[in-house]
Amino acid sequence: MKNYLIYSLALGIMVLLSWSRGYAQENNLRVLLITGGHGFEEESFYDVFDAMQNITYDTAVQPQANVLIASPDVDEYDVLVFYDMFDTIAPAQQKVYIDLLHQGKAMIFMHHALVSYQNWEEFKHIVGGKYYENPGVVQGDTIRSNYEHDVSIPVKVADKTHPVTAGIPDFDIFDETYGHCEILPTVKPLLSTTHPKSMPYLAWINRYGNSEVLYIQLGHGPEAYRNPHYRQLLQQAIEWSADRHSRFSSNRNH
Repeated sequence: MKNYLIYSLALGIMVLLSWSRGYAQENNLRVLLITGGHGFEEESFYDVFDAMQNITYDTAVQPQANVLIASPDVDEYDVLVFYDMFDTIAPAQQKVYIDLLHQGKAMIFMHHALVSYQNWEEFKHIVGGKYYENPGVVQGDTIRSNYEHDVSIPVKVADKTHPVTAGIPDFDIFDETYGHCEILPTVKPLLSTTHPKSMPYLAWINRYGNSEVLYIQLGHGPEAYRNPHYRQLLQQAIEWSADRHSRFSSNRNH
């Protein structure tokens, strides 16, 4: 009898743990992580997302990613995270991006995603800025963007009260700078830097439609991926973005 009770208790605990894991999995935030058009250290990059708490992700590579985004399956995801650098997008796919943002879809653009869609003028209004691969005119000045690898960048938290940056101190990161980029004057800065070869803001929020689009310039390679403050920033960015836009997702799915 005693052995039977012990067995029953053990079985009950196993069932409870299994149920708890299943419940947690079902309640994880679902992220679609979009890549393509630019090489990166895949193992160390995906390790950032593997280590995140309460987040699961699927990957999609361009150009197939834009096909998925234009399908009803996009509604399965709480947040779209772009780490692509792609330049081909059909007019119908452009309309999908705009429609999703007007519906309140959560989108985060990372690092070289700022270089995407050089010939789609509306894209800079979505992200809040543009990296110019070819010379462009901004407020009467001709600029061409540039970059430099393997630089120690001082990062200042411009808004310490925002949920995306809460608890993150000013820090240094070994990463890549982007210089001479256009940043729209309407963005809300989250991170800034005084590095002379960098644009002044390293992360910002840009309002487009009913979405508050996040852009994070940091994140070129393994040294940046391993930085604990960078990891905390991404985790909090996904959590905030999902929470901020959840009511719009609910309206779309019902």
